[in-house]
Amino acid sequence: MSMIDRPLVMCALTGLVCGNLHEGILIGATLELIFLGNVAIGAAVPPDVVTGSVLATAFSIMSGRGPEAALTIAIPISMLAQTLGVLVRVVNARFGHMADRYAAQGNTRMVAVMHLGGPTLLYFLSGFLPVFFAILLGSAAVTWFLDAIPAFITNGLVVASKILPALGFALLISMMLSSKLMPYLGLGFLIAAYTKLDIIAIALFAVVLAFIISQFLNTSQQEG
Repeated sequence: MSMIDRPLVMCALTGLVCGNLHEGILIGATLELIFLGNVAIGAAVPPDVVTGSVLATAFSIMSGRGPEAALTIAIPISMLAQTLGVLVRVVNARFGHMADRYAAQGNTRMVAVMHLGGPTLLYFLSGFLPVFFAILLGSAAVTWFLDAIPAFITNGLVVASKILPALGFALLISMMLSSKLMPYLGLGFLIAAYTKLDIIAIALFAVVLAFIISQFLNTSQQEG
């Protein structure tokens, strides 16, 4: 996977297009932490991270409200776009049934059309049209929308945005954590607490440690 659809990349690209790469990177880093646990499992449709990240970043830069505005509206937009994603998948299921019928008739050309034509176009339009029309409305509509939100809701969302990165980490850990990985999690906390290293240094240490363990396991398997 290229991971180009992650907030860290999409927000930075949006910031570059909107003329404020620095703010785009800041928003992307924060939203990436929030959406760490946002994973599509089976037929479940998670919140649309791409639409939420792109629009939140663009609205924040266009309205001049700063990264806090992006954090306030990113999740609601993602949830709304999620509904559109569910609708697209329902419609795409019809193309699958039509492809089955053409396959039974031996019409390989129409099977390819049903597989590549309709679903591909729908996925493109479901991402392109909401972003296009939202940007077309301009920052004035965004400013009006943000001003219409009661202050207590905005303040609450800003406070919640400080907690959401921790929630993203917790969701990710809940899916990955096992008894074999617990010691490494504890080791990371101990290093942070007693060495006062920053997060980049600890991450680099973790990469080196993972490489050493990987080499050790490969050697053991080859000898076994």
